[in-house]
Amino acid sequence: MIASLRAALIALLTVSAVPAVAATFEVRRSISTDLWVEWPGAERWNDAEVIAAFPEWRRHVSDADFAELKAAGFDTVRMPVEPAFLLHDADPERLAAILAGIDAAIAMIVDSGLNVIVDMHTIPRGSGDAYAGTDQIMASEALFARYADAVAQVAGHLGRWPAATVALEVINEPTLDCYDRGERDRWARMLEALHGAARAANGDITLVLTGACWGSADGLAALDPDAVGDDNVIWTFHSYEPFMVTHQGATWAGDIVAHLRDIPSPPDAIDADAWDRIVAGNERRIRAALAGRAERRALDFLRDHARDLRATDDPMAALAPPFATVSAWADAHDIAREDILLGEFGMIGREWGTDLDVPAQYRLNYMRAMIGKAEAHGFGWSVWSFGGAFGLVQGYGGERLDQPLHDRLIWTLMD
Repeated sequence: MIASLRAALIALLTVSAVPAVAATFEVRRSISTDLWVEWPGAERWNDAEVIAAFPEWRRHVSDADFAELKAAGFDTVRMPVEPAFLLHDADPERLAAILAGIDAAIAMIVDSGLNVIVDMHTIPRGSGDAYAGTDQIMASEALFARYADAVAQVAGHLGRWPAATVALEVINEPTLDCYDRGERDRWARMLEALHGAARAANGDITLVLTGACWGSADGLAALDPDAVGDDNVIWTFHSYEPFMVTHQGATWAGDIVAHLRDIPSPPDAIDADAWDRIVAGNERRIRAALAGRAERRALDFLRDHARDLRATDDPMAALAPPFATVSAWADAHDIAREDILLGEFGMIGREWGTDLDVPAQYRLNYMRAMIGKAEAHGFGWSVWSFGGAFGLVQGYGGERLDQPLHDRLIWTLMD
């Protein structure tokens, strides 16, 4: 099915093998808004009061918030849209209401002088969930074909917006393995199909494309951009290394990092004795929470990574490899650096239902270092995110943080 869809779509396109030039849409300094924070059950997805606030963050973000982002030096908002709502059913009234909500959100952002990346933000979901997540879309040809149709619908709808103002990211963090040749090749074919579906529906919009392995640098570097053959593309990758630092205390990120606390950024922000005390405290926390093989694996992870983080003259050395990987790939394929986007990075600040409270300075240190590396390589960037666990401005329910961080990045943003 994917192969036939690809062949049909390619017949509609003019494919060029010349080196890429700059995309129509430009993004240099961006921030993501959030996914839905109240998550009603799928049985309510046709309720008028639910759909009326799509995307749901519009309940909590004002025109003044976007004006602040513009004043702080941001030029773009990456706007996640939950694709499961588009796949739920084929009710035309419901679809029209969802697309109207997307338009209202875009208008709110554009009116503040910011550009928009409409991000089809797939996320993994459990097999028992009533609605489709990334793994289900990757595994089912029928569901993937429906997803490609949804991408085409959104792309076509966005044709009412200027191509220099609104771009479309066709998928978020595909979970296929970029090291397994079969899965890597399968993702390449799927990406070509998504690109073709969107491009056939909208010949002008800039499309944001990514690799497998959760949209990582290695996933991007495994792609052959000539297979897409489109100059009007931005290539994106995500990086959250070192994971034990950026995701410490995240209860949804696995048994290991869920139990970590107090790890500074950079690692040398504290002296060796304080570092040893933090590692010992995390070891105690892991032993109290886990047992058997899980405990041993978590302790080995903590000790190995803690040692590596302190065993270098460059305290931020763990941040560098993804940038080198993507730069080498871009140069090998004659892709302009301004057509590369570090599409997600960030550091957790709080976690739902826990006492996690990561110091604002640690988070600023990490984000400034990532921004510095992205800009030194000539890449645009988009920090995650406006609110939630990684929020720079808001918490989970729209409450403003005591110390918002977006305006404290100003010195990094200024040339």
